[in-house]
Amino acid sequence: MGKYRELVFNITLITIGSILFVWALYRCGIGIDWRVFLILLAFAIILDNLGIMYTDIKLSLSPTIGITTFLIFGTVGAATLMVSSVMFDTIVVRKKIKNGLLNGGMFSIAYLVAGWFYEFIGGKIGIVSFSQVKYILSYVIISFLLNNFILYYALKVQGKILFKEYWNESVLLELGTYIVMIPVSLLLAYIYFKHSLLFFVLSLTPLIFIAYAFRMIRDLIKANKRLNAIYEMVKMINSKLELEQILDTIIEVISQVVSVSAAAIYLTDSNGVAALVKSIGNREGEEGFKENYFKDEGIIGKCISSNKTIAIKDLKQDKRFLKEQFLNNYGSVVVAPLRFSGSVVGCLMVLHVETNVFDEDSVKIIEIIVDQASVAITNAKRYYEVTKKSITDPLTKTYNRRYFNDALMENIMRADETSEPVSLIMFDLDNFKLINDTYGHLVGDEVLKEVAKRIKNNVRSDDIVARFGGEEFAVILPKLTAEQAYMIAERIRNEVSSRPIRTDKGDIYVTITGGVADYPEKADSAEKLISHADRALYAGGKSKGRNKIAIYEV
Repeated sequence: MGKYRELVFNITLITIGSILFVWALYRCGIGIDWRVFLILLAFAIILDNLGIMYTDIKLSLSPTIGITTFLIFGTVGAATLMVSSVMFDTIVVRKKIKNGLLNGGMFSIAYLVAGWFYEFIGGKIGIVSFSQVKYILSYVIISFLLNNFILYYALKVQGKILFKEYWNESVLLELGTYIVMIPVSLLLAYIYFKHSLLFFVLSLTPLIFIAYAFRMIRDLIKANKRLNAIYEMVKMINSKLELEQILDTIIEVISQVVSVSAAAIYLTDSNGVAALVKSIGNREGEEGFKENYFKDEGIIGKCISSNKTIAIKDLKQDKRFLKEQFLNNYGSVVVAPLRFSGSVVGCLMVLHVETNVFDEDSVKIIEIIVDQASVAITNAKRYYEVTKKSITDPLTKTYNRRYFNDALMENIMRADETSEPVSLIMFDLDNFKLINDTYGHLVGDEVLKEVAKRIKNNVRSDDIVARFGGEEFAVILPKLTAEQAYMIAERIRNEVSSRPIRTDKGDIYVTITGGVADYPEKADSAEKLISHADRALYAGGKSKGRNKIAIYEV
């Protein structure tokens, strides 16, 4: 359905634009001096090619030539020049025939309608004075709005853009540059009518130097951005950032130095499977990025297995990755491998909705950034692994006593700040010594691991489960009263006792006893919270027959 709508829209646009243009030529004629027209056309093409990209739009001085042509030759002459200029740039220079025809239809409609409106409200052709500024302003604004509305709907039928995404500050900046060009166009038209053709051509020439100077400034700014990006990456490598922060920084840096519609980072695991860990730019309704890739699977798997950057300028023409549904939303892609010590640890994928966006310089800067990023990611993963080992009990994979003490203090301080409670459950595995004596310590270890697993599976994601020591476990429950924590403790007790634990020595039924206390209702410090939960465990639970949960009573 989407492809059909796009086809109908394209045919309608080209047909209406062509009919209007032919009708205007037949009814009004073109009425131009071909020498001057060709000179203006040459300047328009040169200035358009010297334009610079700002976010997702091209800013150039070529509209100055369009407005000047309108003031000299009128509606049809200006429309002819603008259509010829855009079709030459799109079809001849960029080799995009379909886009050239669409742009031709769009420009034909916009500039003819704007010119006719100009004449309708009283604007005069061939008269250059400041009294005409309000009419010229209407011509510029209407042609600009028509162009952009048609372009917006062209992108919308392709499913590429939303209204609020299109009408952003870059479009307003483009309109501002059009309006600023009005006085320059008035001056050039005045020179044409009052002076010789040679003087007119000489007056046009500075526009090329100005455009070239802006392009040089743009290149310097771009080079400076790229140096800053590399500096940011190096700075990140020397810091102890969390992996999530590093991934955010990589995406942010890439977005600063190349034009990006979407991006994704994949990291490989020990089995060589690449998993999606970070992405931006996937719009609602679009096919999402694939979560996992195996070796040689798709564009990500190919990049990782080949250890080479994949750069595709036109995804519509490249047939290698037709099965990648999400690529249908984009025109260009670069996928660069993240390498460390000769091994590929992942890859970065950068996409744009337009074709031919990533030139050789863009690919090189992406490769430089991913080389630096690889070191940062590897360091962060190692730091995470070392940190995790230092705070994790190696047997049960719960937090250790050291981390528990720090976490409890943090939660107590947070409770003081927010005036919310924090509860603590202390669990003790009943008759654990008997299990060790009967079945051996290896089976005892299996029992501890399974009990820890069942506890973790029955608490919230922000609750903290720790091995307090031996066969004791502790659970910190932020924002819960003792009564609420009691319900969770009962659920855990039932989960542990209701099902046997499968071991090499057969199924073993075990039970646990728990004590609950909360801060600040039943304890006024971290030490007393532990002490009171422990007292509830033994006085209210163990002393009454085990396999029970008790709340500390003041």
